[in-house]
Amino acid sequence: METLRIARDEARVALERQLSTLDDIDSKALSVFRLNVALVGLLLSALSFAGASDMATVTALVNPVVGVGVASFVLSATAAGLTYTISGYQVGVGPDALENTADLSEQAFLQWLLVSYGDWLRYNEQTNVRKALLVTLSVLGTVGGALALAVGTVSALTGRFLGPAVVALAVLVTAAGVAGLPSQLRRLLGESGVDAEGISLQSFEMPMAGQRTFTGRDRRK
Repeated sequence: METLRIARDEARVALERQLSTLDDIDSKALSVFRLNVALVGLLLSALSFAGASDMATVTALVNPVVGVGVASFVLSATAAGLTYTISGYQVGVGPDALENTADLSEQAFLQWLLVSYGDWLRYNEQTNVRKALLVTLSVLGTVGGALALAVGTVSALTGRFLGPAVVALAVLVTAAGVAGLPSQLRRLLGESGVDAEGISLQSFEMPMAGQRTFTGRDRRK
């Protein structure tokens, strides 16, 4: 019984940490969404104001690269919105389960509860993996949009395109690597899925596998 109670307390701590991480990702996604909407609004307002006074300048600035920048902002806002609205997560015992515990002994209830905690933790980890990838994509989309706008503006003002475009692409690829985008994609595809280790006599002699939460580039160890 003492072991079951300790395990229950440890499971609750892990679950609360998961929920805290998921809430933090939602907050970041909402901030990125608001930023992108504001940037697109400001850009369109600036172009409209400039067009009223100097249509030639607006025509020069509105080029395919600037269009890519605006599209990146829109896609970034979409990814951030999906991050915020993606499927919910498990927070604890449901009301129906509580109603079915009246006839259970404390030991039977704790055993059932611990099995349920395992399911909740695995479900939340899957949600965490999806949310972490989406919020990373939304941030990279904002960076890519800013770089595309810079390249489009330089191209319109100086006529140079290839050099600034190569530099911008290198910066974006480097940012994606630093953010751990490849490892996040592999994690989503299941190459680093949830461990399914069986319990054996030897497993009790080794450290237990810990529950991980991901905020972006973190890797399972």
